[in-house]
Amino acid sequence: MNKNLFEKLKTQHSEKIFFLQKKYREDFGENIWKTAEIKKSIKNNIFQGDVLIASQRIGGFCLFKKIDNYVEIYSLFVDPKLRKKGIARFFIKKCIEYCYKNNLKKIILDVNETNSKAIEFYKRNNFIFCGKRKNYYRSEEVFNDALTMHLVL
Repeated sequence: MNKNLFEKLKTQHSEKIFFLQKKYREDFGENIWKTAEIKKSIKNNIFQGDVLIASQRIGGFCLFKKIDNYVEIYSLFVDPKLRKKGIARFFIKKCIEYCYKNNLKKIILDVNETNSKAIEFYKRNNFIFCGKRKNYYRSEEVFNDALTMHLVL
């Protein structure tokens, strides 16, 4: 991670986040945040988060939202070329720090049931299953369930 820089999420990151999602559409399916949605959510303080700047481009991001006494991660993504370097773990760490600063009790997220690498990552980081959403994710004409996981702090 020595050439990488983490920044707080800003509206000017919106378009690059959108293009990163489009580039790796196979990872996102039809669940891609559009530039305008991201920009509006950041501007209105709905989304918080961080981005990874690697070689002057966005190489990863984490979008989350404070809801009542917890944080919900809406999207956490790292460019496949940059994986296994502690970047996703850093994003989780930043979410945990945000929770502690704001006296929040847990982090919750949904993960596609077919995304075994992400599921294992979250398990290694002490997230546990707490529910399921039927047909939540769509990729072309295929629907997959979302596994809801949480980390109690």
